[in-house]
Parts: sequence; structure tokens; C-alpha cells
Amino acid sequence: MLAHFIESKPFQCGYFKDQKSLFEEYLLEDMSEVEFEYLLAHGMRHFGDYYFRPRCLDCYQCIPIRIRTEEFKITRSQKRALKSCDNVRVKISTPRYADEKFDLYIRHKKKFCALQDDVEDQQNFRLSFYVNTNFGVEFEYYLDEKLVGIALGDHTSNTFSAIYTFYDISDSKLSLGTFSILKQLEFCRQRGVKFFYLGYYIGANHSLKYKGDFRPNEIYIDQSWRPFRNAEGEYLIPQNNVLWRNTDFLVKAKSDQSEEKIDVSKVKENLFF
Repeated sequence: MLAHFIESKPFQCGYFKDQKSLFEEYLLEDMSEVEFEYLLAHGMRHFGDYYFRPRCLDCYQCIPIRIRTEEFKITRSQKRALKSCDNVRVKISTPRYADEKFDLYIRHKKKFCALQDDVEDQQNFRLSFYVNTNFGVEFEYYLDEKLVGIALGDHTSNTFSAIYTFYDISDSKLSLGTFSILKQLEFCRQRGVKFFYLGYYIGANHSLKYKGDFRPNEIYIDQSWRPFRNAEGEYLIPQNNVLWRNTDFLVKAKSDQSEEKIDVSKVKENLFF
């Protein structure tokens, strides 16, 4: 694995208007499957070659969350979400860019509050989701032969990482977000994938709290994975203790010569998934 180290600077948080975010971040190339699984297991996320973990100075609410796929138990509301999408056809393949996918992404973003400096840029979209996808997998969702949703993820022998899902929000009867996660979990169970990574859980943010509803699950705190919610939905860790303080650098340079500081302002626009 070839690592380019980035000089990180605080920027406006995408989840809380009164907070600044700070990341531990790198550009990583030539990565093996084992190295990739190691990074996921220690809370790392990525878009293309850009890898990051939160390292905020006074807020510790971004918590890595995952599911052991063999233990997952579907809830009644999740079954209803599946039922609502009975007529949705699923196509699974390697990630492939198309203009209609970018258009769908832009329409989906209108549902959410965008960052002030967020650039809705086609080139950035390609770099984030369709370039250097060594472990990439794409789920396409069709209704009456019309593309209504996309889910992008990473797939290895032991892990699946959900990167981003975007979909047509015009039909409120379709629960495409929940349906998509369930289809990805089904994909994992059919292939014997052990861990399903959902990204970051934030209990105080409605857009990310839903991840805790796929259970039983585990969260990464105190440098280890611990059970968080059981199949019945009970919290196994007091919610006021659900904090993750990232105090170490996951990737370390072998020598001063191996460090290269790079300006990555162009690849920071699509971080809040």
C-alpha cells in the first residue's frame, strides 16, 4: 500500500452547524484486500483513493457501526419496506458511471441540507464513486424499467461497506433507503460475508441515527468493537457513553521521506454519508 499523508485542517461540520470537523486523512493506493479490511475494522471510510476518519477536537459523536450478517434480524417495519418495493428490480454489477445516475444523485440531494461549500459537480461525483473502485459493487434499482435508485459499496471476502445510496424521492410509498440496505445484507449473507459496515452512526442526527435500527449491531469505541443494540432493540451501552475519541494515526510513515502532504480540497465535497 502506498500512502500519501495529508495535512488536515478544520472545516464546517456537515451534521452540526455549530461544530468544526477535523479528519485523519490520506490518499492510499495499491491496497490489498487484507489491508482494506483492516482499515474498515478501525473506522476508516473512503471515496476513491481518499480515506478518512473523524478526529474532531471537541465532538466525538461519529461512531463506526457494523452488523454481523449471520446474526441480523429483520424487524416488522423493515419487512414492510421490502413489501413496498415488491415491484423493484435489482441489478448488481461493478460500478459504471452514467449521466442519469448523476442526475438522480442531484435530485436526491435536494432532500437533505447541503453544505455551504458543497459543489454539485459531475467530476467530483465520478471521483468519489466511479474511479479506483478496486472492491466496488453497485446496486441499481428499477421500477417499470426506470432507474429509481443506486447503492454503491465495497465487497471483499469478509466485509461489505455501504458507501452511499441515492434514489428517487418522488414516490413516498417506496421505502428505497431501507430496501437498499436489506438487499445489500441479503447479498452478503448469500456470499458468506461476515461483517456489514454501515459507516458512521450519530445518535443526535436524524439522518444517521437510523443505522442503529439494523440489529443486532456493534459500534467501535475505546479502540474495540462492542455490542450496541440487541435484536430486540435494547441499548447495551448507555447512550451518553456512545463516543469515539480517535487519538491515533492508523497509517504511519516508515520514514520522513515517505510523507507527502497533498491539498485534497477538491475531494471533500461528498463526505457526509
